[in-house]
Amino acid sequence: MLLPFFGFVFGVVVSALLGAAVIALHPRWKLTFANIAWFVSGAFAGAIGSSLLYDWTFADDNQQLHSAAAVFGFLATLGVATLLGGTLAVFLCQRFSNRVA
Repeated sequence: MLLPFFGFVFGVVVSALLGAAVIALHPRWKLTFANIAWFVSGAFAGAIGSSLLYDWTFADDNQQLHSAAAVFGFLATLGVATLLGGTLAVFLCQRFSNRVA
């Protein structure tokens, strides 16, 4: 029962660190708690979506990946989707909040 919790905490920490790096490198974004929270939420949405899509595409009927290449591909896709999902969430938040203000 603790293992999923540790996985969740690890995912939040890694997503927050990745988000802090991406936000700090972007010339117009400011490193705030709200931007990191948006990045983490978008990263989780991207990770869940890419996991479902990758498993639907490459897994067998029991939702298992049988080759090492399939597992490494899953992890690479998960990393890219986390980065893209978080970046898209912060971008949309910045774009819509600037139009309202």
